[in-house]
Parts: sequence; structure tokens; C-alpha cells
Amino acid sequence: MDPARWRPLARLGDLVVPLACAGCGARGVVLCHSCVMLLGEPRRCEQGAPRLDRTDGLPPLPVWALAALRGPVHGLVVAWKDGGRRDVDAALAEVMDSAGCTLARVVRAATSGSVAVVPVPSSPRSTLRRGCVPVEVLAAGLVRGLRAGGVDARRDEGALRRRAWVRDQAGLGRDARGRNLAGALVARAGDASTPVVVVDDVLTTGATLAAVHDTLVAAGRCVLGAIVLAATPGT
Repeated sequence: MDPARWRPLARLGDLVVPLACAGCGARGVVLCHSCVMLLGEPRRCEQGAPRLDRTDGLPPLPVWALAALRGPVHGLVVAWKDGGRRDVDAALAEVMDSAGCTLARVVRAATSGSVAVVPVPSSPRSTLRRGCVPVEVLAAGLVRGLRAGGVDARRDEGALRRRAWVRDQAGLGRDARGRNLAGALVARAGDASTPVVVVDDVLTTGATLAAVHDTLVAAGRCVLGAIVLAATPGT
């Protein structure tokens, strides 16, 4: 099929529903250069997430973020997850690919073997509403970047699942997030010799990543750390 035959219809569609940046709303682009540049080098961000604090004296789970969850980045995440902006999947996979290249050095220092990349699962209700699991796009990009950096990485999408009754975390407060996730995650026992890197979209209180960490550890997995697109300012 000749793609050229659809170009007049695409231009007509842009007149009806103008193409706009998913982050800042700039006209004529899926994601503008300025918004892409906000998703920069991964930085550690776990210290400000209260739910990641440990009670056994050990340090919290290492977490890296590419940006602060504010302004255009916040708008981008909302549009991508709940606004149906699947057209930004490729751009977000690319920035996560770049982040994986950067983090490969850290991963290689922690293990010389293979690594499993585990995306945080959405609730069944959210998956049905969205028609997809957006975080899997990030996981695929991270795997490519880690491999490019010399890490034997693979996706392990079945390592975690959420029970049907769990609510979406969006809109829940700090304590409510913890209660909502209590017992909500189920881990499949995997190769204990293969450490895990967790991928999620955002870090807010840390309740989700704390629950993921505890669930994977209880199933015999070693969790090296986690990476997210954005973290709440202050984390």
C-alpha cells in the first residue's frame, strides 16, 4: 500500500484536530525538542520518597529518574498514560534507550551476568481502559540501551502481576497508596541468580516501588534498582 495516498488525509486530520506537543502543546509536533531535552540524564532520586525508607537500617532501593514531574513533563506523562497519546511511544522508548546506555556502567559494576528488566504492571482495570500497558514501552527501550552498553538484558513481563481488585494509584494519598498495594502484587518465582531492574513511569511517594521490591524479594529475586521517567520534585 502506497503511504503517499494517505498524506492528504493526514493533513486534513491535522486541520480538524491540530497536532500538538504532548508536553507543552506546541503546534505541529508530537513532542517538541524542548520537552525532549527535559528528559535528561538519569539521576538518583530515592532519598525524598518516604515510602522507600527501610526499617531494617539498610539504604532504600536505588531509583533513577530522567526528569522532575512538573510542568511540561507532568503534562507529557498524563497525555501519554491517560490521554491516548500513543504517538509519543517511540520518543519515550528512545530516551529510555539512552538512559539504559548510561546506566549500563552501574549495572555492570553490580553484576557480570544477565539482568531481567521488569516493568511495573498496571491494574487490570487500567489496562482495559487504556488498551495497553504504557510502561512496557519504557522497558523495551531500557533493554535496548542496556544491551548497547554491554549488559545481557532481557524483558521479563510476566515476573509481576496485579490482582484484579487493586485500584489505580493515581489520585490516592500517601497512606492510601500503601493500603491499596498491600497484597496486591504477585510475583512469579524466577532465576534467583538473575538480578532485576524495575521500570515504572513515575516516582511519587515510593509506595509502588516499595511494594514491587518487597514482592520480588519475597519470591527470591535480587533487585538492583529501578528507573522511572520522572519523579515528584523533592524526590
